[in-house]
Amino acid sequence: VDRRDKTRPMGIVPTIVYWAVPATILYISHYILVPMFIKRTGQPYLVGYLIAWVSTMVFFFIAALAAYRLEGNPIRLATFTERCRLRRMSRQDWIWTLGILGFVIISYFGLAFTSGWLTQCSFLAPHPVFPPEFGPEGAAARAPGTFMGMTITGSGWVAVVYLFGWLFNIFGEELWFRGYILPRQEKAFGKHAWVANGLMFTLNHIWQPWNLLLILPGALVGAFVVQRRKNTWILIISHGLANAILLVLIILNAFGLSL
Repeated sequence: VDRRDKTRPMGIVPTIVYWAVPATILYISHYILVPMFIKRTGQPYLVGYLIAWVSTMVFFFIAALAAYRLEGNPIRLATFTERCRLRRMSRQDWIWTLGILGFVIISYFGLAFTSGWLTQCSFLAPHPVFPPEFGPEGAAARAPGTFMGMTITGSGWVAVVYLFGWLFNIFGEELWFRGYILPRQEKAFGKHAWVANGLMFTLNHIWQPWNLLLILPGALVGAFVVQRRKNTWILIISHGLANAILLVLIILNAFGLSL
């Protein structure tokens, strides 16, 4: 039985709603609550960022599980993996995964110059409280042994919290956008669902507006491949590996290597 046949189509209006709610939560968290937290507590930006980032990523994960249950699906792993298309990886799936990973890295760094363009518009520039490395300067603005303006050498807790956030970031976003939403969009948009899904995922990062052009190509290609291969693991793995680069750097710095 194809469980996806029981899902409802997600057309233009529901797509906008399912984008707007979490995107608004992310924007408010990082542009209003984090600066407010820093001002009131005097804590480094990194502390406020981690609280906001981890909590919102947990929200995505919980939202994906809740949406699955609200469809009337049972609490059964086999049904969940079928509904979210968490299927066994074939050789072709692995090839596509590595291809996406390579494309994302090349397109992200290849389009890095666009961040500088976008920040020339004041409403697309980072919040004044954001550290330089979080803006268009990226890693070039980071001092060895630091992360987002805070010294993390010897601070193992930062690595632990970031690892926790990384896990929920990858599984939360991918289960929400590709596992739950994409199958519904396919029933509304057909073969063009990947366009709606890729744009939706990109605009979910509206709280990082200077990075939108960096994210867009990978988001579109990733959604296209997952729609074609019907396997969410492809993007869970490629997304996870791409983001693991920063994770490894943080772990090495936090546990004593000043890189």
